[in-house]
Amino acid sequence: MGADFYSRIHPVRQRVVLVLLSLGLSGCKTEKDPDQPTILGVPPVFAYLGVEYSYNFGAYGGEDILDYSLTNAPSWLALEDTSNKARQGIIMRGVPGLTGGSRGEADLGKTEGINLVTTDGRMAGAQPFDIDVKYNVMSLDAEPFTEGESPEIPASNREQCALPDLETEGEHSFTVHLYNDDGSVSGTRDLTLPTRRVYVKVILDQPSVTRVAVAFELLSDYDASSCDVGFSPPHQNCDHSASNAGDAILGEDIVGLGSNSSLPRDETGESELDYIDYEPDEQGFYTRGVITLEPGITECYLPLEVVEDSFPEPVESLRLALTEVRSGLAGLGSGNGGVVTNLSIQDNEPVLTLETVKGGGRDTLNVGDVREYVARLSGDRDRDILAKLSHTEDSTARLDSEFVIERLEEGNWVENDELVFPEGTDEVSFRIRVPAGSYANPAFSDRFILLGTNENFQAGREDYARAESENLIRVSLNELTSPLVLNSGDGFVATDIAVGHDGRLFVAGYDSQDNDRVLVRIFDQRGAKLQQVAISSAGDSLIAPDPVINVVQRKVTQGGTKVDRFEFVVAYSTDQTVEGTTAIGGQDAVTSLYWFDSASNGGEYIPTWTIRTGTDADDQVRWAGINRDTGYVVLAGETNGVFDQQQASGGIDSFLQRIDTELDGNTQQPAVAWSRQAGSAADDRVAGGSTQSISPGLFGSAAGSVEGAPVIGGIDAFFFNASSATSELSVNQVGTAGDEPVSGGLFQGSTLWLIGASDGLYSVLEQDEEDPQLERESLSSTAGFLLGYSSSGIVGRAFSLNDDNDQADETLQGLTAFDGDMVVSGATDGDFASGGVVSGMEQGIVARVSLVPEAETEDEDSGFRNDWRYQLAVDNSEILDLENYRDDEIVALSRMGGNWYVLLFSPEGQSLTPLN
Repeated sequence: MGADFYSRIHPVRQRVVLVLLSLGLSGCKTEKDPDQPTILGVPPVFAYLGVEYSYNFGAYGGEDILDYSLTNAPSWLALEDTSNKARQGIIMRGVPGLTGGSRGEADLGKTEGINLVTTDGRMAGAQPFDIDVKYNVMSLDAEPFTEGESPEIPASNREQCALPDLETEGEHSFTVHLYNDDGSVSGTRDLTLPTRRVYVKVILDQPSVTRVAVAFELLSDYDASSCDVGFSPPHQNCDHSASNAGDAILGEDIVGLGSNSSLPRDETGESELDYIDYEPDEQGFYTRGVITLEPGITECYLPLEVVEDSFPEPVESLRLALTEVRSGLAGLGSGNGGVVTNLSIQDNEPVLTLETVKGGGRDTLNVGDVREYVARLSGDRDRDILAKLSHTEDSTARLDSEFVIERLEEGNWVENDELVFPEGTDEVSFRIRVPAGSYANPAFSDRFILLGTNENFQAGREDYARAESENLIRVSLNELTSPLVLNSGDGFVATDIAVGHDGRLFVAGYDSQDNDRVLVRIFDQRGAKLQQVAISSAGDSLIAPDPVINVVQRKVTQGGTKVDRFEFVVAYSTDQTVEGTTAIGGQDAVTSLYWFDSASNGGEYIPTWTIRTGTDADDQVRWAGINRDTGYVVLAGETNGVFDQQQASGGIDSFLQRIDTELDGNTQQPAVAWSRQAGSAADDRVAGGSTQSISPGLFGSAAGSVEGAPVIGGIDAFFFNASSATSELSVNQVGTAGDEPVSGGLFQGSTLWLIGASDGLYSVLEQDEEDPQLERESLSSTAGFLLGYSSSGIVGRAFSLNDDNDQADETLQGLTAFDGDMVVSGATDGDFASGGVVSGMEQGIVARVSLVPEAETEDEDSGFRNDWRYQLAVDNSEILDLENYRDDEIVALSRMGGNWYVLLFSPEGQSLTPLN
């Protein structure tokens, strides 16, 4: 039975075993192997001394609970001690310099190849990384301080110390020297003055786990023993010497804590700023101390106190330094060499300005004359204020040598250079007088006054005003005080002028009593003739040649050194024989270049070359110039011939010609580089040219299409530039439906200014999405116009110069730029200047046109707006040409009847050469 039983169950067992075996094999084929233990995350590469470093790693993989370990780790770094080994990850933490043995700065530097290893007992994974330990850097930040003002503390996201109360005033006592007029010390004075709190922000880059205390100190380069040459302490020229100018005086201008100040305290009497300890310096002033940042704090505001004194001072400079870490771990800068920030203190004393009576900042005064000016004071005050005036360093005229200052005392003008502003008075008058008898100026250029305050005298003295700037007003001193007669006793006819180096005046013309011989007369600033240059030869017989002239100062290389070269060019047209030239046909252009040779006859202009150019017809030169960079000469004029087989347009065309200077051995010779011709089917008129633009330019007016440019109206203005014989001429034809005949112009900056006369009143219409347009309204008389165009022909400014009643005719011939504005000249047959001076049929006029937008103010009389007009009270007169002498004088070529004169005008339109 037993066997039968066995025989009955055995097959069943066999089948079960087979089933279980098949199931087991099936399970091995579908179950995935465990993943390799893997650590997730990359820790920060930088750590900081005294700052907690931690990183929470994640991990996955393995068949069992993961264990972690660090290899090659710095001593300060460790894994957290936790008994919960079931968590999937680990926190690594430490404090460089503290944990692992408090090694301090020994923990600085980079540790490479640190490994975090994890294992489940069978498999392992690792995460390599580096850590670079740096200083926890401290830094400083400060805005400029102003006497009498406390700034606001801005909002910040950083953890801050307790904020200081900046509204509470302090008080500080110190002693200053008193000075005699010569600067010697006459005694001392004890001062107790209010102070206002300011602050410097102290920043710790990272929150420290420990308290950080650092020493601070105010520093200044001021040294009372550093005297001006020839002085020894104690003296004003030591206390306030040139080397001390702009340096704050510690203990007088600024302290950390005023001698009579106290830190704010709470109800218990404890200081609210217990993180600051001020310490006295060698003088007993609190200019140093220690500031402490508690753990976690990264921003503190270090209060300082600025003394509100009554001394006029420039902006004063000093420094605040963090000098030593007294406790904790922090770095003074990235290299721990110290932290310094610059501080500045701006004065709040009343500010002085000087102006002309009209409110201008520039004037010209004749030698022997006196003129009144205005001194103004701005700023709060509760006492009388003084201002000691003097020439400044760059002034070429000296007080008490070339000029004196006068002030009004009891109704009389007396010499005194110290102005007094009584409390409640903010404007006083003073005068500048230039005594003629004692005045001497051996130089060519006029002397000029740059007037400001006498800072050497005012320094360290109470109740004086500070100057708005170093130079408050400029006054040029003119020695030519009567019209310069150009043709006294001879037949000289002046046609053009230019102002050259050291103020030399160049007058081109011809002698009508000597075969119309072309001459250039050169005068100094006093009107003395320095040289007469005979341009054409004595044997040449010319006919009213109408020469034009231009000058240049440019740099050339001579002996390997850059030197100044002064040149002038004269050009005229003639069909007559000219010595040394060959006639081409009709009227030709004759051009001569001269240069200043300081070794010739004590310094004079000598010839470089002469050339005759033109076509087989008539060529009339209207303008000549010299390029400042390379020295090539440019002619602009009119022709009814054909240049270089170019296509004539019909009638009279414009031409632009460039003449180079080439070396033939050691001799300089002229060579025509190219000539360009352009015009309309009608007769065109050229008004001038320029070498100031990128390439030589020409401008004029035409009654037809110039080189295919669209016609705007009757007579249009046009201009173009040329750079070579084959460059494209891009002609800009501009104007309105009326007539705009151009009589002159110039390039200034990026603007071409054109003058002329028409019966139109001009303005510029600004458009939102389109270029501005020139608009014109009809007038009942002829008025001058001044139009400004960009190089692409877009109008920018437009001015009309008409008499108030629109009854007279005005024409314009002269134009010059002057101190940012434009000055025009010409003639009128009515009352142009509204002065009631009309006494003849034609009178010369000159006017300044301000390019400065008018200030938006209801007071129409406030400020100098630059515009002015002047009219000659002489029949049959005109002002033909204008030049600018260093923005100090307007030089005008004038004709009165059959005589020619040079007249001078001040920046504000006063005649410096009045007619007797």
